[in-house]
Amino acid sequence: MNIQKKSELILIGKSISIKGDSIHEIIYSEFKTKFYADLFNENFLKNLFPYSIDKKGYAAVVPQDNGIKYYAGVIAEATIDGYESLIIPQQTYHVSKASKDKSRLLFDKLENSYFINKETNDTIYNGGIILEVLTNGNPMDAEVELWIPINDL
Repeated sequence: MNIQKKSELILIGKSISIKGDSIHEIIYSEFKTKFYADLFNENFLKNLFPYSIDKKGYAAVVPQDNGIKYYAGVIAEATIDGYESLIIPQQTYHVSKASKDKSRLLFDKLENSYFINKETNDTIYNGGIILEVLTNGNPMDAEVELWIPINDL
């Protein structure tokens, strides 16, 4: 188990709302995939990378009463006109990693392991913002991290 405390972050990018009943539902995957495909076709993320402080791609899964709000973007030093921004508070996270497949498949596998298979019974999701991090910039042969916010141990 990899537990990490992360400082407050500013994510800049774009978002969509996806209807559902909880933070993790299998049906979200197809909406997330389409959203990223649309952003890729717009060169959206390529245009954001000059603002990135760590040259990684991020997605944030924000719980809402009727599903989730899903943000895609980069971590920046400040908000930027023309982009949505999301302040991610300082948190303690359960961090899991995967590689050698498409990013969406890897994120789904890690989320399923946590929420469905309960492979991490030592940590409890605290209801906060979940982060999906593409660490190598290659969504087709990805290296990813999934950050699940947890109660401090």
